[in-house]
Amino acid sequence: MKSWIMMMAAGLAALLGGLAALINPTGASEVTTLVVGWVMVLVAVLQAIATYRAETMGARLRAGGIAAALAFLGASLLLGPFGEGTVLRWLVGGLLIISGGAKVNAGRLMHSTDNRPLVFGTGAVSVLLGLVVLLGLNLNFGLLLAVELLSSGLGLVLLAMDHRKKT
Repeated sequence: MKSWIMMMAAGLAALLGGLAALINPTGASEVTTLVVGWVMVLVAVLQAIATYRAETMGARLRAGGIAAALAFLGASLLLGPFGEGTVLRWLVGGLLIISGGAKVNAGRLMHSTDNRPLVFGTGAVSVLLGLVVLLGLNLNFGLLLAVELLSSGLGLVLLAMDHRKKT
């Protein structure tokens, strides 16, 4: 089994979690946050397995960075904000921006150019969402998490398809 299978599984889990969170982001914000937190932890575990199976050091660093960011963000969502929530806001915003940068870098290194603009787009969405969080704009947190999961899921599926073509 190659690393692209775990990457595809992580992407599909993120897409399903994002769709579930998108169904009712305002009415069930706490439930949405709980579900998204667990989905992010699951995606982080699958991404960590893909990290272990990656063939190059650069791929391991990228996949490991994404896995660590998702695990920390998922744990933060499950455990709740620290203090009055400012730390969580900065943490979420920073991790979204870092995640977006990692996606853009992964897209830059793709072998196939067909899906590269889409991967760049998923990175741009993450960076934009990170800025929205850091600026403190009033966006429903459940909706923000749903969009991030959909964006990350699409990026992982596209990267998995690119890795599959190589093998």
